[in-house]
Amino acid sequence: MAEFGQQQTSPQTKKRNMSSEISQLRTVAQVALLTHITPRVRSISLDLESSERKICFRVYTDGVLSESALEALSCAVTEIEATLGFRVDEEYLVVPEPGSMEHFPVIVYARCEDSWVDRG
Repeated sequence: MAEFGQQQTSPQTKKRNMSSEISQLRTVAQVALLTHITPRVRSISLDLESSERKICFRVYTDGVLSESALEALSCAVTEIEATLGFRVDEEYLVVPEPGSMEHFPVIVYARCEDSWVDRG
């Protein structure tokens, strides 16, 4: 398997590698986020910019996160950076439920917000 973010010349190879990179990014992020998502987090999505060796990390919350909740997510971001060797740009947006969210292409977490589900 090619190194994460490695550039290839063939268009077919680039497409195949991008798909592999997205799968690897999703897996690494979801493992890193285990035990680091707190109740106010509504969703987390990512965008991969291979040429810049950068990952955009967008978090939607339904209120301002506490310092400890931010620290928990920071631990996950550090794990992603360490595993993949890419810089991670973080973005935290407060949009109370049921406000709409604009996700990056790779969604790694989405809280159940269906009205018929009792979350009490």
